[in-house]
Amino acid sequence: MEGMYGQPGGFRQRIEEIAAKFREKGATSAANAMTAQELGLPPRFEQAMGRRLGRTGVFVAVGGKYYLDEARFQEFQQRWASGGQMWARRKNMVALRMARMVVGLSVVGLALLNILFIQNWNLRYVTVTLLVVWIALTVYQMYYVSGMRRMMGPPPGASFSGGRLPPLRRPPGAQAVLSTPSRLAARGQARR
Repeated sequence: MEGMYGQPGGFRQRIEEIAAKFREKGATSAANAMTAQELGLPPRFEQAMGRRLGRTGVFVAVGGKYYLDEARFQEFQQRWASGGQMWARRKNMVALRMARMVVGLSVVGLALLNILFIQNWNLRYVTVTLLVVWIALTVYQMYYVSGMRRMMGPPPGASFSGGRLPPLRRPPGAQAVLSTPSRLAARGQARR
């Protein structure tokens, strides 16, 4: 797992390398699942499954063994391919937030200047105009964020009808990867 985050695309490249090992060994279904050692993966693989690697859903844990979920791997690749568009949209979002901040601070500054020092109708018109621009930028930002969310789509297997996410559907015999410290502690206490 060394160098996973050190270079652009390192995470994706590493997942593709691991997926190739799974395919090479034939661990592509729950029936053919293998341990990390059988697959020739480093011990850090199991640790990584409790973090970002496990959240991808590409590799599924079944009774201490793992297999590659081809459908989720294809979905992961599609999402990653659209990541370039997402990066550009995120940069645009930062610029939009900066513009909102500058306009908002200008409105506050001009309003205070108008109230405390210079009481001028022209200054009030400029302040109101900037306030309208700030509101327009806010509405545009909300529209922009909703577009980003539509572009990303819901997480795998999620449906947002009714505002609640359905329970995760796991293949028969698959175990959940526990990642939060409280869950890990609860799991440790249950074993005792």
